[in-house]
Amino acid sequence: MAITTAAAELEEEQLYEELRRELEDVEDGEQRQKVLNRMIRQLKFAKWRKERMLKFDTYFQNVKPVTLWVILATGALTPVLLFSMFIWVSLWLE
Repeated sequence: MAITTAAAELEEEQLYEELRRELEDVEDGEQRQKVLNRMIRQLKFAKWRKERMLKFDTYFQNVKPVTLWVILATGALTPVLLFSMFIWVSLWLE
């Protein structure tokens, strides 16, 4: 979780720095307001994502390797199982 939180904080810091640079380059007026609104949306999204992903990050920090392998194997074998069932049912219906 510390790595992900640090990455999210770094992303947020980069967005603030980009906002500062963008506002220095843009003149006052409508264009400045558009740039400001766009950057505020990006900052809000970064904050929202950090809050939403917190529980997933904590779960995946505490997951055991066996659980991870089960998740991966299930995801990999599901299409094979569904295709096999489709073929079997198709042959059965003929």
